[in-house]
Amino acid sequence: MNIIALVFICLTGSSVLASLFYFMLLYPHFSYIGFIIIFIIYFFCFLIFAVPVQIWLRKRPKLFSVKQLLSYFTVAFLVTMLVFLIYGNPDLTQVFLISTFHSIVFWLLDSILLKDKKLQWNYS
Repeated sequence: MNIIALVFICLTGSSVLASLFYFMLLYPHFSYIGFIIIFIIYFFCFLIFAVPVQIWLRKRPKLFSVKQLLSYFTVAFLVTMLVFLIYGNPDLTQVFLISTFHSIVFWLLDSILLKDKKLQWNYS
């Protein structure tokens, strides 16, 4: 499978799981329209912020690297804090929980889907 397809699957899977976690954490009632809107927001946030970090980290791929997890967590924490600051008062517990979940999910999917070391970006 092409590396771009695997990155897209990682991106989509992370967005779906992040949207479900968001609804479980912050809203008592599930809404399909709300889920689709949150999914689209997460999809573009992951696309803009996580995929560039993923591409940068794939220069030297390591499976289940703690350094990569910390990199994903840092980016997730900054983006989540920014979103919470824009839309209201940030609750640091929620920001930490959401950031931790997002970084772990993206890291796991990245490590599982892109585990083949032959799948590297061509930087030439």
